[in-house]
Amino acid sequence: MTMSKDQAYGGIIFIVALVVAITYVIAFFAPYLNLPTWWREWAVYLPVFIFVLAALVICMWIGWTMLTTPPPTPIEPEIPQTEPEKETKPA
Repeated sequence: MTMSKDQAYGGIIFIVALVVAITYVIAFFAPYLNLPTWWREWAVYLPVFIFVLAALVICMWIGWTMLTTPPPTPIEPEIPQTEPEKETKPA
């Protein structure tokens, strides 16, 4: 069974996320596992820092896109064209 490139990337993302999750849980419960207490502080500080920074980067990206995108051309309503009236000659 062969794996596509997308499946390989998916597997790598899964493994990295799993390792980060396990590390986070261990760091969060550090005082109870006789690890340094600063691990628990960083387990709170680091995700908050990353999420705030990510939200600000998304806001900057939206602002930059709005700043650099030219305004759309105005849409003019179509004027219905009427057929010119035919002149009738008196009989």
